Amino acid sequence: MGWILLILLSGGLVPARAQETTTAPAEESLLTPPTDIPGATEALEPTTARRREAALNDALAGQFERAMEGFKTVIRDDPRDAVARDAHDLIQAYLERKQRADEQRRREYEYEIERIDWAYLAQKHLKDFEALPACKEIRDLVKKKLAEAYHAIGTAEGFEDASSDEAKTMRETSLRKIDEVQELIQKSVTLLKEYNGPFFDEFRSEAQVLLGRLRANRDVWDQADPDTPRGRWRAARKLELLEEQLADAVTDLEVLLSKHPWKIALLHGQIAKKLAPDPEAMTRETWYRNMIADAERRGKTAVENADWYDALAAYSALEELEPDNESYRDENKTVQRHVRVLRLYGSDQDEEAETPELSNGEDEETVVEESDGPIWKEIVAGVDADMVRKAISKLGRSYVQSVDYRKLTRGALQSIKVLAQTPQVRETFPGLKDETKRDAFVASLNREISDIEKPDHVRPLDLMRALNNVLDRSDETVDLPVDVLSVEFADGFLNELDKFSSMIWPSDIINFNKSTMGHFTGIGVQITKERGEPLKVVTPLLDTPALKAGIKAGDLIMAVDGADTKTHSIDKLIKMIMGPPNTTVTLTIKRRGVPKEFDVPVIRQAVSIRTIKGWRRRDDGQWDYRLLDKPNVAYVRITQFTGTTHDKIREALQQIRDAGVRSLILDLRANPGGLLPSATKVADEFLAEGDIVSTRGRQVPRTYQRAHDSGLYLDGDLVVLVDQNSASAAEILSGALKDLKRAVIVGQRSYGKGSVQNVIPVRDDEAYLKLTTAYYYLPSNRLLHRKNGAKDWGVNPDVDVYITPRQTRRWLQIRRKTDLLQEFDAQLLQADLERQYQADMQLDTALLVLELLRLKQSPQDVYPANRAVAVER
Repeated sequence: MGWILLILLSGGLVPARAQETTTAPAEESLLTPPTDIPGATEALEPTTARRREAALNDALAGQFERAMEGFKTVIRDDPRDAVARDAHDLIQAYLERKQRADEQRRREYEYEIERIDWAYLAQKHLKDFEALPACKEIRDLVKKKLAEAYHAIGTAEGFEDASSDEAKTMRETSLRKIDEVQELIQKSVTLLKEYNGPFFDEFRSEAQVLLGRLRANRDVWDQADPDTPRGRWRAARKLELLEEQLADAVTDLEVLLSKHPWKIALLHGQIAKKLAPDPEAMTRETWYRNMIADAERRGKTAVENADWYDALAAYSALEELEPDNESYRDENKTVQRHVRVLRLYGSDQDEEAETPELSNGEDEETVVEESDGPIWKEIVAGVDADMVRKAISKLGRSYVQSVDYRKLTRGALQSIKVLAQTPQVRETFPGLKDETKRDAFVASLNREISDIEKPDHVRPLDLMRALNNVLDRSDETVDLPVDVLSVEFADGFLNELDKFSSMIWPSDIINFNKSTMGHFTGIGVQITKERGEPLKVVTPLLDTPALKAGIKAGDLIMAVDGADTKTHSIDKLIKMIMGPPNTTVTLTIKRRGVPKEFDVPVIRQAVSIRTIKGWRRRDDGQWDYRLLDKPNVAYVRITQFTGTTHDKIREALQQIRDAGVRSLILDLRANPGGLLPSATKVADEFLAEGDIVSTRGRQVPRTYQRAHDSGLYLDGDLVVLVDQNSASAAEILSGALKDLKRAVIVGQRSYGKGSVQNVIPVRDDEAYLKLTTAYYYLPSNRLLHRKNGAKDWGVNPDVDVYITPRQTRRWLQIRRKTDLLQEFDAQLLQADLERQYQADMQLDTALLVLELLRLKQSPQDVYPANRAVAVER
């Protein structure tokens, strides 16, 4: 008896990665091609077609297991259904990949729980350890000398991108520094050899783990070929996972030696909750409840003792872990006010700023706001009380809700009271040193707070009167600067409105214009800074002076034109780096694996923020939007919405349209939003009709932004990627495409920033009030904005795909590399892009969805009658 082999001949073959996965033995009889097909092109039974359609709809809603059962039924009833067979195979291969990703998530979660246990073990034995004569020496060995040597070891990314000579130097430096770290660990273990107990046993155990991982890294560095691009590429691939494991081991040792292990435990508790497969179940675990109780106790004690940094560590973690707890939220708000005053005006700068090296938990594209506050005189420069009075007069006419002026006045007065009662600011403001005058000023504030509770109604004039009284009483007593009082008073009442309403003071104008206009003059580099540390390069921007000068991600900028970056605020340093076009700024760079610091002169130029990106850069520097191994699929990433975004995406869509591509992935992950007109114009390129978004406010007429039948991509298949950092304008675009059933949304629920801020002048070109005036509503009439206590907000994906911080970091590393314009080996580039598929589960899911959308077309379109099957007997 003969056999029949079905060979799909249309353009829609099962992807190579799906073909590599074999069907489970238990299902082989179900999926083996039948031997009794009477006619390959006969129409399917109506019931079978309906079942197949239902299974495809389940899959496109993320119900993959249910869809698999549906496809099995279809195949069993009608083995001729090639669409069901292909869909089944695609989903089965995808679920196997997803199972591996979920297992990695579970391991990461368990690892975070283990770190929490270590931290509380260290906390329990902290006094005993600190009583040891060797304590200080061990901390110095591990947290200073070892950390310094460890950070001098080269990275996989740096080695791959280096020239031959640079790579040779990096290899030699890395081998030497690994040996140095090993010696330091062995010395620290020797210092504790006479001590026994759970803590010391754990320290020795983790030290051995670290030594083992150092040996593994050393072996790869020893064998690394620095002479050729392929040799460096191969070594980098071996180093990637090893250096991640090494970073873990270094962090684990630092956790045990922390001066405040409970803070480390809370930080890892927050990571654990994000990783938990079932966060609600996690909150019922004994270890979690104990952690919450310990943090609450420490927070209360810190507030009583005015230890505001400890209080911030406790209550910020508690609010993050228990977001529905109003008391935690209120306490954290008060504590943040105290910490803001300390950082901005305080003379006591020796607060503990210890945090672990979360080398694998960071989102590499998120710029962390540095803790070293800008110099206060720069912030308040140009501010006066009339600006605040003008801002107050605008509130009632424009704010999205009725304004509670009693609450605002109370908040403003409390803000001034915190300033007056913070001991660390007395050196900055000598008038507060006089106890009699200080007490008189605080007493006047208390009277104002008491008086504001008495009237039935509090009006804008009462808020202005409170400002005038504060200024008068200050003149009579402590003589605080008017600009400082104005800034603190305004910050106090605006903080009572919402977290998006604020003043744009004269010192903020440059950065504000840069973020909204999409261009500025500088060098084009994304940076971050921690208190007392140098500037760190997150990434150079594409096609900028920084990139052309050779600045790399991870570089430390030690000095700007000779000025030490450790001792300056990030705002000050940004102003030093920016400047007139065609002038030069000299950056002193420290790079991992390079033994000495070196200077890099960079010529400032006009820098445009490129908000539209593709899959990879072509030789001519332009973007290629088509996926190399899937030329019928295009990929467009929007990083934010500026005045140029719409024009640029039209250029991209025109290229895609000219190439005949009918499947598109639109990536809005980590897009913080931007200009509303930009987002609605982009949406119009995909929508032929319907309301894109509506805005409603108390004093704002309801307005609608409607689609027009003039876009460049109105009918092709579309998948949109979103995550928890997709906000504002990105949510408007993705929400409209979802509600109007134009796209399938893949990823994680978005941020939930659905409020409209208008920028209202309070003095032309000098200061503005950024005020929430309305809310955005999606076409379904759903509010985007996340209000306190809300259970539903943002854009919920059709297909929910969680990726861990480590997974995010891995694919961002690869994407950053493939984004750059550089000479490349075509085969190595293809390998890197394939690694991006494997590392980015959300992108992988988007590709699956596009395949399923293609299969959902009529079988005659997917498998034309004259090409549907070939039969061999």
